[in-house]
Amino acid sequence: MQIYQQLQEILANNTFQDYGIIGLFLNSFLSATAIPLPTEILTSALLLGGESQILVGIALVLGSTIGGVLNYFIGFGGNTLLTKFKKKKDQKKVEQKNKDNKLLEKFGWGAVFFASWIPVVGDLILISAGAKKMNFTKFFIFMVSGKTFKTIAIVSGLGLVF
Repeated sequence: MQIYQQLQEILANNTFQDYGIIGLFLNSFLSATAIPLPTEILTSALLLGGESQILVGIALVLGSTIGGVLNYFIGFGGNTLLTKFKKKKDQKKVEQKNKDNKLLEKFGWGAVFFASWIPVVGDLILISAGAKKMNFTKFFIFMVSGKTFKTIAIVSGLGLVF
């Protein structure tokens, strides 16, 4: 609960906004790692302040891509760490893990593409992709495509408004 309050203070104090594009990059990176930080507010503020749409877009794509790759490797290495620490598999945990992977199994690479549009759950999809040891090159292409498409839609949409 204390972490949640600290995050609220960071957002209320405009900490990310004070750093401009670098702040947007950090905000985007953190929001892509299952921490529910909204990037749209800072994106709007920067565009209102006259920041270049291209620089805003680059910061969003780079930050969220690095966060997505981190999620993949958390999932990729997470299974190894769990099996090292736990010799006996608990059937209930295996069933829960199967439930977490349902979106990924049902929609496959489409789930990776659209993961950037779904807050928190999308990040879990990327972690699941790593845990399932999906092909990294394909994962990277689908993830970056989805994040780029979302960024173009948001930045150009907000650019029209501001």
